[in-house]
Amino acid sequence: MHFEKLVTIYEELENTASGNKMREILSEFFKEVPSENLKIITYLTLGQISSDYESVVLGIAEKTILKSISLAGGVDSSKVRQILKETGDAGLTAEKIMKNKPMTLVPLGKLTIDEFFHGLHKVAEAEGNKSIDVKVNLIARLLQKTSPKGAKYLIRIALGTLRMGVGEMTVLDSLAIAFTGEKKNKKILEHAFNICPDVGIIAETMAQQGLAGIQKIDIHVGRPIKMMLCQRVKNIEEIQEKIPGPIEVEEKYDGERIQVHKSQGKITLFSRRLENITEQYPDVINYLENQVQAKEYVIEGEVVAIDEKNRVLPFQVLMQRRRKYDIEEYVKKIPVCFFLFEILYLDGKSYLQKTHPQRMAALKKITSTGKHLTIAGKIVTENIKEVDKFFRNSLKEGYEGIIAKSMAKDSFYQPGNRGWLWIKWKKDYVTELVDNFDLVIIGAFFGKGKRCGNYGALLCATYNNREDTFESVTKLGTGFTDEVLEELPKMLAKYQVSQKPARVKVQKEMSPDVWFEPKLILEVQGAEITRGQAHVCAEEEGKGLAIRFPRFICFRKDKKAEQATTSEEVEEIYKK
Repeated sequence: MHFEKLVTIYEELENTASGNKMREILSEFFKEVPSENLKIITYLTLGQISSDYESVVLGIAEKTILKSISLAGGVDSSKVRQILKETGDAGLTAEKIMKNKPMTLVPLGKLTIDEFFHGLHKVAEAEGNKSIDVKVNLIARLLQKTSPKGAKYLIRIALGTLRMGVGEMTVLDSLAIAFTGEKKNKKILEHAFNICPDVGIIAETMAQQGLAGIQKIDIHVGRPIKMMLCQRVKNIEEIQEKIPGPIEVEEKYDGERIQVHKSQGKITLFSRRLENITEQYPDVINYLENQVQAKEYVIEGEVVAIDEKNRVLPFQVLMQRRRKYDIEEYVKKIPVCFFLFEILYLDGKSYLQKTHPQRMAALKKITSTGKHLTIAGKIVTENIKEVDKFFRNSLKEGYEGIIAKSMAKDSFYQPGNRGWLWIKWKKDYVTELVDNFDLVIIGAFFGKGKRCGNYGALLCATYNNREDTFESVTKLGTGFTDEVLEELPKMLAKYQVSQKPARVKVQKEMSPDVWFEPKLILEVQGAEITRGQAHVCAEEEGKGLAIRFPRFICFRKDKKAEQATTSEEVEEIYKK
């Protein structure tokens, strides 16, 4: 299939303001795609060349891309920089340059999707002293085989700024419609996707084996599983109502959740975003090798920064460990403790359908504890006063709170789901009227006075996981330092779009100065939730929920947009 066919579809998607229309376009297109191309096309439609966990990085800076555009278009680099300044978009710059390229440049033939995809993989594989030159030439050659419109999307994919508004759930919806005729079958695809979070594998299996093949998808060690999530309650007494019988009460830490996969002697670490972060924690790998005795496993835990007295440190301190360089220096500078709390697979057996007590017994059996790796602290009780006492002791130790876990016969691990088997209770719930929220930036308003020249406020949204939409919930303008305000335009530039993204929902009157594709998450603290006409979160009869008096806490770069606080969660808090 030629790349230009994909370009035509992308043009339609970019100019579509309706999520349903977007699914219609994609589902019709998926029916036409040869099964051998479908895997590649699903990746490209998400602006990727692989799944997140494979960590294939093109390693191309905008400066390098501009050199490729200059070479392919036969124009001086100063001309390219001038057009970029006018358009603010390297993709539009490439389109303009290639539209006006000299007639002396002979086209190299039509670019196929396979050639484009594998060409980008060659770019990612380029290493060594001359790797920049290799990357420049490879991109330039691909550009010379596309139309001007094709050049726009080629460059956007290469830079990771496709900005069409298509998400993973949009693709799953479209696959369900294309191959089963019914969107309701997306539930089957989503269940498989939670165990195998790779749209390419899901698409390929769907096309070649149908729903029967999808239902056979299971754990594969080395491929991350979407992590199970917690529900929340408004008062601690509700925990006993939601989880009858004995409750395991576990310490909740302010760190980074990690899923560990070991197979054939190799240990791989995955983040909450399912990214491979193995290189960030060589010390954790060492602890696992020495203290977890099994040939093959998938386990989970929370890594936290600690000081010389073994006291836990804030999340922001730990995030200094997320770096490309000087890793060994920061291993010494910021030591960690890895608290294990879950096992999903052990020596050939899936533990997803084992009860929580069975999973904990298996985890304890293979783990020897020490200063830097141990089992999360916990008690088992049916007394809510004991739960509260354990919670307060956890706070004294510097922890974030507790997680109450069901020990019932149906207490199975539910990948990607937020059910009542796990309930979190944090210090924020005691000190504030409502919890902190993880919200997605969807727009911005220009500042006035002191903030003139920067963004004065951000339009933020929750995620509606039923509809795969982002619903406005608040305008955020407080809590920002001058440094953060200065950095915001640079951070958000790659997500800026010319119109409201198709999956974003706001009131008709809401019109920010700038729209963004929902990508960047920040943590926000609010004083109360009200229902009114300003926002559309969990909308009923034209009135949505709004978080009042929001205050910026920090950025959550460890989370994807679809891992934001859901509209359903906000509604549950409001109704209690």
